[in-house]
Amino acid sequence: MDNLEEILIEVLARAYSRIIYSEEKILKDMIGDPLSIKEFHTLEVIYKSMSNKTNTASTIAKHLGITLGTCTTNIDRLIQKGLVHKVKRDADRRVVYIELSEKGIQLHLKHLAMHKKVISKAIAKLSTTEKVSLMNAINKIDI
Repeated sequence: MDNLEEILIEVLARAYSRIIYSEEKILKDMIGDPLSIKEFHTLEVIYKSMSNKTNTASTIAKHLGITLGTCTTNIDRLIQKGLVHKVKRDADRRVVYIELSEKGIQLHLKHLAMHKKVISKAIAKLSTTEKVSLMNAINKIDI
C-alpha cells in the first residue's frame, strides 16, 4: 500500500468518525430523545420507500443491507417509540407495510434539515470546482 493510500484511509476514517459524532450530538441536542444513527437511517429508508410503495420490511432490510430479523427488531423498537406503525392494505391483506407516524415524519424532516446544515457548513470553504471534484470522487468510491 502506498503512502497516499495510507493517508487517505486515515483522512476518511477521521472524517467518518467526526461526522457520526457530530450527527449524534446535534440530534441529541435537537430532539432530546436519543435515537441511534441506525434508527435515524431506518426512518430515512422507510420515508423514502413510502413514496414508491415499497415500504415492506424485506425491502427496507435490503436497502439498509441488514437481515430481515434485524430489520424487524429495529422496526419494533421504532414502533415502541411511536415513530412507526404497520399497515395492511385492502388490496392484499397478507402484505404488511411499514409507515412513519406523524411524529416519525417530523423527526425525519428535522434529521434532513440537520444533514443539510452540517454538510453546508462542512463544504462552505470549498470552491465550486472543489465541490464538483469531491462529489465525483465520492461517487467513485465503492463501499
